[in-house]
Amino acid sequence: MISVAVYRDFAPFSYRENGQAKGVDVEIAQVIANGLGVHLDLFELSADENVDDDLRNAIWKGHYLDRKKADIMLHVPYDNELARRNDLVVLFAPYYREDMVVARDIKKLGKDATLGHFRYEKIAVELDSLADIYLSAAFGGSVRNNVLHFPTIQEAADQAIAQNAFGLMGPRSVVEAALGAHMAQYDIGKIPTPGLSRESWLLGLAVKNDYRQLGYAVGDIIAAMVMDGRMKALFEKYGLTYTPPPASFYN
Repeated sequence: MISVAVYRDFAPFSYRENGQAKGVDVEIAQVIANGLGVHLDLFELSADENVDDDLRNAIWKGHYLDRKKADIMLHVPYDNELARRNDLVVLFAPYYREDMVVARDIKKLGKDATLGHFRYEKIAVELDSLADIYLSAAFGGSVRNNVLHFPTIQEAADQAIAQNAFGLMGPRSVVEAALGAHMAQYDIGKIPTPGLSRESWLLGLAVKNDYRQLGYAVGDIIAAMVMDGRMKALFEKYGLTYTPPPASFYN
């Protein structure tokens, strides 16, 4: 048996529908278990204040309530600074690149609209997200009054779909998932965002630092999924655009 940590209530990556676990990361976890020839024990993790806390709770220490730990964790930023701060874990096998994007209503704004359009039109974001923080200060604060804040990206997307806002900003995967069948109404992509602290980032896995041999085996499974097209097909199954990590990771 292998215990794989995924985030709870985190569509389109890991969530439950009619009690059944679904999502990109849930399916990756199952491929890992199958590849190792073991049963999957899905560890559903509630996000804490930051990724450092999540790594502690899921991988090297366990939550203070039950001390249960996972063998590996999915959806971890592949980041040098994060790795330096967390020397009890090893980050490995990035499996996709996430981009910060803006979805712009084509009928209202046309194609290739810039952030400058939101000096005059509303744009929706998830409260306290990177997009929210950025838009509150961007362009000398000239967009701030047109930023609509919602508890979740899905609620922000619902307001955009209802035409109460004509833009939506956030990570591409969650923006696309939240817009769902309405995606064709939007021009979705990276646009100039001067001063944004992070436009793209890699997501991968984490393992406890004394489980490196497990990490090597799982890394081979992830590499095969990326290189043979199964990872791309999995993202597309959930209606998502797949951007792979740099080829240098798996060549």
